[in-house]
Amino acid sequence: MKTTAFFFGIFMYGMINVLGLYGQCVPDTANCKDTGDPGQIYPAELPDAGLNVMYDEVVTVIAPGSYVVSEIQITIMYIRVDSVKNLPPGIGYFPNADLFYADSAYCIQITGTPTDTGVFRLKIYITPFIDIAGNPTPFPQVADTTSVSMTVLEELGISPPQADEFRVYPNIPNPFSDRTRITYFNPYGDKVELRIYNMLGILVYEESETNGPGENSFQFDGRDLEPGAYLYKVSNGKKSITGRLIKSF
Repeated sequence: MKTTAFFFGIFMYGMINVLGLYGQCVPDTANCKDTGDPGQIYPAELPDAGLNVMYDEVVTVIAPGSYVVSEIQITIMYIRVDSVKNLPPGIGYFPNADLFYADSAYCIQITGTPTDTGVFRLKIYITPFIDIAGNPTPFPQVADTTSVSMTVLEELGISPPQADEFRVYPNIPNPFSDRTRITYFNPYGDKVELRIYNMLGILVYEESETNGPGENSFQFDGRDLEPGAYLYKVSNGKKSITGRLIKSF
């Protein structure tokens, strides 16, 4: 994360959709830590989306305070994301703010129902505002074609290159009123744990199960939950994956 290109690349997640709406997400500061390096993001990899299946993920970003251009360190006051191109049809991007201030945590709700399959490589236009004599001054806009992509599959499942990788898929349905299914692929048949937290980080539910290798699901009964947003974490003891579920009224 020391180069200008990489710095701008991490902000592909800061996509504002054309309606200019704000997401109602909450930053996951328990997993996204400011380590002192320029910029942090969690999770680093988005799960695959399924065609005509509701998709809902939250990405947490800690905006960097500086970057280096021609061996000169530039102080960043905040980042403005101007536009993004080549989004999967049906997917919207909703940050919880229009400006990302340096060294502060923000989040982006990525949600919608994709209506076309494929690998979508994203292009983002960003304007950084730098500190000149204490005043925020726009730096030239950068058009960044990132190496990060979002994949929409005909059917959610495991492709051969992922056959030894622990995976968790977006819960279905989401939002839900009574029950929702959280599907995971566990390559080794380890014990798998599900924990659900409210947006204050308080554990409200947990369970575990042990199955053979392959695809299995937690059938979560959420009738006792208050309506609102929750975070879930699924772990096989080696890797943990988080997601977001919404209990409807």
